[in-house]
Amino acid sequence: MKLLLMGAGYVGMAFINEIKHSHEIYITTTTRSRVESLKPYAKEVFDLNHESNQSFDEFVNQCDGAVILVAPSNSRNYEETYLQTAKKLFTALSKRTTPFYMIYTSSTSVYEGQKSEWVSEEMELSLESINAKILLETEKCFLNCNACICILRLAGIFGPKRELNNRATKLSGKEMAGSGDEPTNHIHLDDILSAITFCLKNKITGIYNLVNEDHPTRESLYSNLCNQMKIPPPIWNMDKSQSVKGYKVSNQKIKHAGFAFQHGI
Repeated sequence: MKLLLMGAGYVGMAFINEIKHSHEIYITTTTRSRVESLKPYAKEVFDLNHESNQSFDEFVNQCDGAVILVAPSNSRNYEETYLQTAKKLFTALSKRTTPFYMIYTSSTSVYEGQKSEWVSEEMELSLESINAKILLETEKCFLNCNACICILRLAGIFGPKRELNNRATKLSGKEMAGSGDEPTNHIHLDDILSAITFCLKNKITGIYNLVNEDHPTRESLYSNLCNQMKIPPPIWNMDKSQSVKGYKVSNQKIKHAGFAFQHGI
């Protein structure tokens, strides 16, 4: 399969190493200095910031499908990273006459503000923050593309070089808003890679949450990790608890589709 990969960051590079022997890979990057370093992994590398839209359309249309793993460098780049990417693909695929399959990794942040204990893909969303609205608009743009589309809403990512111990160390001794009773939602890198491969193989379509089985509270997770490392736990500030909302993200839909998770917290 000729597979377009957009987003060669933490998840993207791990995914490239998973599929480099089974697919012909075409990679895009927004960082000119990375073009040469990515060439050993790809049939072609496309510099999005220094090539024309017409060239991008031609680049996309030589592929059979795409996996979009883009992620912003900071919270101010959401529209450029997510929505503009979706719009570019929408345009590139608008006149395509042969089948095209896409997987896009979104975020469980689209559930912000939900007051239910559990949230699922079928819930009506009422978003407040600009970035969450951009995420949802991006999903809608992808769903309207001239392609078969699978959207995976990822929880907080952890894995090699992103261990939860490192996060606990950063939170050690710091004042945190909330009671600490808010549930956490995480997904291991290995399960992300397995889910993408599963969806590619089975041409899964629709929207699916990607979150591990375990939902320990923030206090339980980070205090236990800090105790294991013999460092002070975070300090939970009840006075600020109104600004923190908690919910558990359901993974039942993708499990019903046949996917099995391997990792917990």
